[in-house]
Amino acid sequence: MVTQGGPRRTAAPSSAAASRGVDVRGTSASPRAPARPGADRLRIAEAAQIVGTSASRLRQWERQGLLRPARGRGGQRLYGPDDLHLAREVARLRAAQLNPPAIRRLLQEQGGPGDRGVPGATSADTTGARFRELRLRRGMTLREAAARSGLSSSFISSFERGLSGASLAVLQRLTAACGTTVAELTRGASASAGRVVRAHERHVVDFGGPGIRMEDLSNAPTALEGQLFVLAPGASSDGWYAHPGEELMFVLCGRVGVWLGEEEYYELGEGDALTFPSTLAHRFRALATSETRLIWVNTPPTF
Repeated sequence: MVTQGGPRRTAAPSSAAASRGVDVRGTSASPRAPARPGADRLRIAEAAQIVGTSASRLRQWERQGLLRPARGRGGQRLYGPDDLHLAREVARLRAAQLNPPAIRRLLQEQGGPGDRGVPGATSADTTGARFRELRLRRGMTLREAAARSGLSSSFISSFERGLSGASLAVLQRLTAACGTTVAELTRGASASAGRVVRAHERHVVDFGGPGIRMEDLSNAPTALEGQLFVLAPGASSDGWYAHPGEELMFVLCGRVGVWLGEEEYYELGEGDALTFPSTLAHRFRALATSETRLIWVNTPPTF
């Protein structure tokens, strides 16, 4: 058993896997997610059969930000009635030749169960377009961006056009390749330099598909960067990432699992805090059955 806040030895991510942002899971390190298969939750193969599609297609729709199923004990996808309803609607719209960005916009306009699986005001489409503008300003080709980030040119092109989403781990690698940060990319050029950030004035990035919302707690930071992370149940970084600096995490509510380097794993609950060097490859996953909220501070602003 893992005691709250205590370390737990995990399978070591290889340096190659960590550099690619691959989500390496040792069986002994899998977080204890509350969702379980049962009468109202189906595994991906069963869900695919009911929807009339393939498991690989459901995974693709999830990467595109169209679905967001819960996660089970070992990280497996679990589909409830709302997920099945949404998957059927996505299948219908795809059959009508609508592309993923158009489907996201349509589902957002419709509201209802599908609304929880689509991006908010600052979407993957917007982030991808901003990244393309940044890449072109740097005079960087797709091939150069791919070489620096370790990602494929085709994936980066799809991301820039809003056809594919990007996890936090992938987004960090893309921005690092262009010499900037995730916060700077998503914040844009309109951030003020005021000392006070009112609650209603926070810049919000809703990553939608991955179930992660990030709210800036400072304007144009120079040495200290604070953010409020709001995680849906089962939401994760979807891969390892590392960067210069030091980090502090403080859990306001909910529960989160954090993997650090080769041998450390921590489960943090309400009121728990964790500090670590950002140079350690790290990843996280929300473990609570309800929303998890945490303050995340980086210094210097390298995320």
